Parts: sequence; C-alpha cells; structure tokens
Amino acid sequence: MEADEGPPLGPFAVDLRTGEGPGCAFLQPMPQGDDAWRAALEAAEEATQPIPTELVARLVERQRALGAGELAAWHAEVLGSEVPRTVAVVTGQQPGLLGGPLLTYHKVAGAIALAKYLDSLTDDLHVVPVYWLASEDHDFDEANRTGVIARDGQLRTLKVDAQGDGRSIADLDVSLAAREAFMGALAEALPDTDRAREAAALVAPREGESFATWSARALIAVFGNSGLVVVEPEVLDAHVAPTYGRLLDHAAEIGAAVSALGPQLTEVGMPAPLAPEPGATPLFYREEPGGPRLRVSLDPDGGIRLRDEPAGFDAEELKRRLTQDPRLGAGNVMGRVFVQNAHLPVLAYIAGPTEIAYHAQLKAAATALGKPYPLALPRPEATWVRARDAQTASDFGFTLGQVLKGEQPDSPSTEPTLAAGGERLRRILETLGSDEADLAGAGGRTKDALRRMRERLLSSFDKAWAGVEKAAAADQGVGRARFERLRAGVRPTGKPQERLLCPISLIARYGLEPVRAGLLSLDPLVPAHQLVWIGEENETP
Repeated sequence: MEADEGPPLGPFAVDLRTGEGPGCAFLQPMPQGDDAWRAALEAAEEATQPIPTELVARLVERQRALGAGELAAWHAEVLGSEVPRTVAVVTGQQPGLLGGPLLTYHKVAGAIALAKYLDSLTDDLHVVPVYWLASEDHDFDEANRTGVIARDGQLRTLKVDAQGDGRSIADLDVSLAAREAFMGALAEALPDTDRAREAAALVAPREGESFATWSARALIAVFGNSGLVVVEPEVLDAHVAPTYGRLLDHAAEIGAAVSALGPQLTEVGMPAPLAPEPGATPLFYREEPGGPRLRVSLDPDGGIRLRDEPAGFDAEELKRRLTQDPRLGAGNVMGRVFVQNAHLPVLAYIAGPTEIAYHAQLKAAATALGKPYPLALPRPEATWVRARDAQTASDFGFTLGQVLKGEQPDSPSTEPTLAAGGERLRRILETLGSDEADLAGAGGRTKDALRRMRERLLSSFDKAWAGVEKAAAADQGVGRARFERLRAGVRPTGKPQERLLCPISLIARYGLEPVRAGLLSLDPLVPAHQLVWIGEENETP
C-alpha cells in the first residue's frame, strides 16, 4: 500500500489530518505524534466511564454468537474494566448486503489500525475498536445492494428480493429463501472457480438470523480475529431510557446549536448536512416494539407530533412510555451519536466525508449542553489496484491518480488519416533510391550503395511504423479497450470503487488472505488517498 495523488479528499479530511484550514475551527485536528496521542488518551480516560457489568455480559455473549473470535470477546469484557481503563475507537454504518461496500470495510480497517496503534502507546489503558451496527436504521433500499465484478469484467449490482416497510432493518423479516436466491445470483455473477465458491461460502446466510446479523457476520468473516467489537442498539435496551429522556428534554437546545452552526460551516466552504426543522427531536418512536419508526417533534405547548401528526400525548408521557419499554425508542442520525457517547467510552470516531460534517454540528450541540465530545477523524479513502493497472495508465500517459480523478484520453479515431500518411512516407522512401541514382548518373558501385541504402531505410521505416501503429492502437481499438477495463475496475460506472464494490468480489478473484492483509494495511493517519496493491500472483485466471 502507498499514498498516491487521487480523488480529492473531503475538506474536513484534509484540514483535520494536516491541522490547517477552516475545518480545524469546528473539530479538533488529529493529534500529531505519540505524545499528542497520549494526551488525547488521558483526556478520553477522564471524560468516559466503564460500561456496566450487565452490558459487558451481553456484549461478550453477542461477540461469541457472531463468531467474532476470543479477542473480540475479551475486548468487549475490558470495556467494563476499572484498572486498567478502556477507551474505544468507534466507527459504524447501517447493515449492508454482504457487510456493505468497501467504504464500510475501510472505516472498520481504520478503527482497527488506530486502536492497535494507540493501545501500543501505553500500558495504563486499553484501546479497542468498536463497530456500531446501525441496525435501527430503516433505509433498507440503501442497505440492500452490493456490487461485484462479474465474469465479463463489468460491475453488476445485486440485491435480495425484499422490501423495506419503515421498520428498522433489525426488525425486517427477510426470508432465508430470498437470501439463498440472492446467493444463487451471486454465484452466477462471480467467476466459476473454487476461490469464488469459497468467497460465497464465507458469507452464506443462516436460517433464523436477521438481515442485520447476516451483514455483521459477513463483515466479521472478512476481518477474522481482529478484535473488533460489534455493538447493536438493541443491546443497550436496558440502559438507554434515561438517555432518550435527556435527548427529549434538550431537543430544542440541540436543534438550535446544530442549525446555528450550519451557516458558519457553509460560509467557509465546509459541508453542513444537518438542518433540523423547528421542533425536531433526535428521536424516533415506535407504537409497538418492532413497528415502523415515527419521527418525533415537539409542539410549542409541549405536545408530541409523530410524522407531523398529533400523537395525543405530551413529552412527559412519551418519556414514561420509553422508560417502561425502551424498545419503543431509537435515535435518529443525531440521537445515535449522543447514545453512543452516553454508553460507550468513546475516544474517537472514524467517519466518512459527509458523516464527519455531522460531527462538527453535533459537537456544537454537545458543547451547548456542557458535554465533552470525542475526536472525529476521517476514515481511510482507498482504491484497490494491480501492477498491470499502473502499467496501463502509464501506456496512455497517465498516473493512476489521474485515472482515479476521472481523467481519460480524448482521441478520436485516426486510423484512416494515419494509414494514408504512412503510405505516402513509404512511397517517398521507395523512390528515393532511384531518384538519387538518376542524379548520380546511375553508375556501378554508387547504384548498388543507393539500393542498399533504400532497402535499409525501408526496413527501418517498417519497424518504426509498427510502433506508430501500436501507439495509435493504444488510443483506439484494442488499446483503448484496455483503458476502459482499467477505468471499470477503479471507477466502476464513473464512481469511486469503494462506494460500489463489495470485498467479496475481490476475495473471489484474489483469495481471503490477500484481501484481509490489504484491509489491515490501511493507515487512518495517512493524509492522502491510498492505493491498496493486490498482487497478480494471487489472481484467479
């Protein structure tokens, strides 16, 4: 793996990694050097608390049920440790088909790498990676898609034959038959090789598990015994009701702080994705456990509205219901982060380009409430490439970085004019010898020397012209097809590879261990787009 010029990073990613730029006025820049990180660890230890014993037990049990390995189970256990204390590097995403696209795996790889590095800096503190599986999310259409490189070399998007209905993804009943039908389509798309069949077996669904659990198992299977602790919102049910109550009590302050920061961000060219409406709260409500999520807002008189319709009860009644059965509540995109901060010892978040802008606005809300806020750090951004990809780019006069930016040759067909020009040049050389012979009086040795010169010139021309034709082919026809295959691999459908392609597609071609090693090589501290080199020696023909 190495850094390479590539697609521009998000503005927060550049500013926070370099410690310069307007983004640093809204979020704390990334600590630079071991001593700065040790200071950040000490600050996180002072600002967080161990998780309760009963929550530890549930987390440990869940890691074992998911097959996350004993290191993950131990990491879950030490989240409740008093001596030495434990802090977490957290990342997260809603459940995705086969674990989600590469960007999800890159976020997790960043959390694992940063936790491992920070854990090595001190003997007085544990640092563990945590993945928040946002299974309370209800956007199943977004979760239910995955991209694979099919046998013809083109991107193919696959999905399970199922529909969302407003309920959380964790509550959806996606039948085993539908998931097995998807696996059949996956097998048809992937190469017909033992390696591809092993990749499919790695993520095969199981009877009785939810879509969310299937997603978590797929991700864990790719990373192996990495120590990643998976946390699902439902594991907090016995602990989260007071947090929901506080979010409801302070909804107006949270919304005002988030909204007020938006114009300040946009004024300096930074994104401001959160724009809560008046009366909005950071909560959803379900009328029954497992029911559709309903957006909660407050009337000025203290009444509750659900999806903009009067609920028939007030905020105090809502808090009473959530206390009685916390499964009726869920945080929205803002509330989710407050829940994580309240119940996990969060040192830092690893976030995507848009997600990190959420944190800038949410930090303002936490500050308004007098609460500390963890570091928000950019995830690794990366593209998986082969040595032949670099050669193809070079053949066209490009670097891989330029290809990743979307640059491409712009050369119309030159075959007719090129051929005509070559014929004219050759005719000149064919007549050159006889013309010169006439001028020289066409005598003995001179004539023979001129003939030999003409033959050598014609032979050299033919060899050199073959190179001209080869260069033309690189711009058109077979050569251009090579470039298009390169683009299809690193920018499928013209979009960044990590947004569309699933790691299973890479595993089917190169095997599990090279892909796992590539993921674990990603460095969240590198201030550039990264290239993950995957070797042709591992590739299935």
